Amino acid sequence: MAEYLAAFDFLGNPVYWLVLLVAVFIVGPLGLIPGVGGFTIMAISLPILIFNVTDPVVGLTFLAALAGLGNTLDSVPAVLLGYPGAATQVTFLEGHQLAMRGRGAHTLGAIYVVSAIGGVVGAVVLLVTMPFLRPIMIRFSFPEIAAMALFGVLMVSVLSRGAVLKGLVAGCLGILMGTVGTSFIAGEPRFTFDSLYLFDGLPLIPTLIGIFALPELVDLTMRARPVSVPGSVSTREVLQGGMYGLRHWKVAVRQSLFGVFLGAVPGIGSAVVDWLAYAFGMAFHKDKSTFGKGNLDGVLFAESAQNSKEGGQIIPTLAFGVPGGTSWAIVLVAMFAYGVAPGPGMLDVDKNLDVTMAMATTLALGNLFITLLGLVATGQLAKVTLLPYSLLAAVLLPLVFVAAYQATNHWGDLGVVCAVGALGIAMKWLGWPRPPFILGFILGPIIEKNLWPAVQVYGFGMITRPITVTLVVLGVAVVVYLTWAMGKGSASTAAATTSSEGAEASISGASEGVSDTLGQPPAPEVSKAQGRGLIWRWEFILPLILLMAPVTALWQSQGFLIPASRFLPMWVSILMIPLIVLQLIQASLSRSEQGAIMDLGMRTGTDRAALKRLANVSAWIGGYMLAIAIIGMPLASVGFAVAFAAVNLKWRGWSRLWALAPAVLISLVIYGFFGTVMYVDWPAGVVTTLLFP
Repeated sequence: MAEYLAAFDFLGNPVYWLVLLVAVFIVGPLGLIPGVGGFTIMAISLPILIFNVTDPVVGLTFLAALAGLGNTLDSVPAVLLGYPGAATQVTFLEGHQLAMRGRGAHTLGAIYVVSAIGGVVGAVVLLVTMPFLRPIMIRFSFPEIAAMALFGVLMVSVLSRGAVLKGLVAGCLGILMGTVGTSFIAGEPRFTFDSLYLFDGLPLIPTLIGIFALPELVDLTMRARPVSVPGSVSTREVLQGGMYGLRHWKVAVRQSLFGVFLGAVPGIGSAVVDWLAYAFGMAFHKDKSTFGKGNLDGVLFAESAQNSKEGGQIIPTLAFGVPGGTSWAIVLVAMFAYGVAPGPGMLDVDKNLDVTMAMATTLALGNLFITLLGLVATGQLAKVTLLPYSLLAAVLLPLVFVAAYQATNHWGDLGVVCAVGALGIAMKWLGWPRPPFILGFILGPIIEKNLWPAVQVYGFGMITRPITVTLVVLGVAVVVYLTWAMGKGSASTAAATTSSEGAEASISGASEGVSDTLGQPPAPEVSKAQGRGLIWRWEFILPLILLMAPVTALWQSQGFLIPASRFLPMWVSILMIPLIVLQLIQASLSRSEQGAIMDLGMRTGTDRAALKRLANVSAWIGGYMLAIAIIGMPLASVGFAVAFAAVNLKWRGWSRLWALAPAVLISLVIYGFFGTVMYVDWPAGVVTTLLFP
């Protein structure tokens, strides 16, 4: 025991505390910038650490802090601005609706506390279970990971509440789009249309921005009102939210333990943890009818697991040399550079036990420090929800394209954001749930990389593996139960808001009694007369367009030379085509309103006035794209910020100078951070290329 206690000697080293605080104050502010996560910061820091820091405890502690602390403050843009990241999709779905009710500060306070609990639980479980998990972890292979991915696919039915056929079609479309690019198994290009950009597949960040972030920003810009209401933002609200999270510590611990388990399985990414933890939490919740409409408990389910999963992801990293996630892959590279070998030596007092203890302790202490930082600062940060959204949109609209471009530094990213953004807006407009789409897109590659090898290696014998059978049975049971329980709960709740005026009335409330239907798409009333009207012709357009995807995929997949390349896209297409046909038949025969779906609908309604506002915002985005092509992205972004704020702000006199604020912020992000720190090579426009060849 004395030897183990001696491994904590680093706590008496002031350098350790300095490194920890530096990591906290780096991750904190940068986590608020859309598109910038811990992975990006780690990639920049890695060469600096390796060449300038000789102590492996200090260097690896810093990287572990960056890897484990980026899951707390990234909730701020998801809740306050409707801008989700890969790990904050549930937080966006539930938390942003709470912010629109004036409860953004309260929600973030609760998130900070349960995130701290998750970080501490993850660190404790890491220290306690790492010596005992090896026998279980070595039994996890292709079938087990495929079974967990299957659980995620089955979750589509839960996330499709109120529009099951639409949700299943959206999930299939996501899986199909996830197969674009070079096959992971066969190395054969698929659906690339001879574009080199598509050889690596559709990138996650631009796709996520397109399906979730851009439609929300466009919708809020059309509405032209502050996200929240006056009097709802204060440090007191943050602290009250923190007390709510503290009162639910048992739930946070339960979700955190589940998050550790998910994180310990290599190949299960943050986005999958988000949805699986959400489903796991709902299974224990009594009233399931409010999920998807702004339920704080739903946010806490996901956020607890997100922070604790880091303690799980570090287990295969240290024990087997298999990175539990992308961030821990960088930690593993640094370990090899420092001569620290993963394996049993990480628990040996004569070798690297001090490194293990330092990493685990850092996860716990770092999350506590981030929580304190968030509790202190959020009362001010949340005030952005009180600003006119025209001022915010002048910054956020160009920022989503900047964040998307810096992901791969390719022009194609801008096209993906626009194309997927158009799909996202159409789904919001017509009441199609988007969570199934993004879940299918994320799970598609995981399914393919594990299901096909499992079939080839184990054949039908894979269904006899004890862990595989257990995971499949539990997954099916949970999904069936959730589908039944949520369907029963939905039957007892009011239908979705049926007009833009109703949605606006919901938004104006700030108390606990605000209507749960906030953010739901205004489902059209379908009487016999209306069933033959214009709205049904619009309703049919989206599924008819979507039908082209599986038909094209099925036709092209027959030309793939290797069976592994066509396995997933072929069968998904075969399933998707009849689902679309059934959806069209259902829409043509139905004479009742669509139920509330688990997604945010158009806050501004879907009437002619809303269509005109949508056309106006789309014209601004089109002009911005044209400006990028002519003068380049940096100048076009700054110019857009100035012009949009100047035209759309209703202030008069000296107040109009606030139109310059978005341009200043955009300049700091583009030139100060992305340009100076990350050395992003921005796309040059035609004019700038001619002037500065």
